[in-house]
Amino acid sequence: MLELNLRTIDTADAIAAPILKNFKDQYGMVPNFFAALGIDGCSLTGYLDFVKSIETQGQLNERQRELISLAVANYNGCHYCVSGHTFSAKRAGLSLEECAQAQLGKAADPYEQALLNLVEQLLEKQGHLDEQNKLDAYNAGITEQQVIQIAAWTVLNTFSNWVNNIVQTKIDFPKVPLAQR
Repeated sequence: MLELNLRTIDTADAIAAPILKNFKDQYGMVPNFFAALGIDGCSLTGYLDFVKSIETQGQLNERQRELISLAVANYNGCHYCVSGHTFSAKRAGLSLEECAQAQLGKAADPYEQALLNLVEQLLEKQGHLDEQNKLDAYNAGITEQQVIQIAAWTVLNTFSNWVNNIVQTKIDFPKVPLAQR
């Protein structure tokens, strides 16, 4: 069976190596996800640039992005990402219960619930939203621009989930179980 090996600063390609070094310098280690994505420097660079664009210029706040990340990770069966995003969501102010509920596509706040409903529809319908899905989102206050950003964040997270599922990345955060739907 083909095994995909995590990259280190020494084994990464010329594009990924300096990025992995930055992670090591910044955090004292290279998180395993980035070592996995470092298998291909072009993919690592593209991912980081896309994330930075949404985080710095987008309309979704950190809490909303983490809710989406948790729902998508659980939907895609990515144990690594559920654990990692529970860790980062707690740092963003979400409770452990809110994180567990987000994995199930649930939120107490009506706007956040509408956001998670849209994410679930995007995933289940592979982006083929019907008029009612769009109307529900708009009636909840989600703008056209936010619909596209929610789709973008859903895709980014699906990509990271798939990388971790393909590589079977070892979890380097406190482990959190996948929620059963």
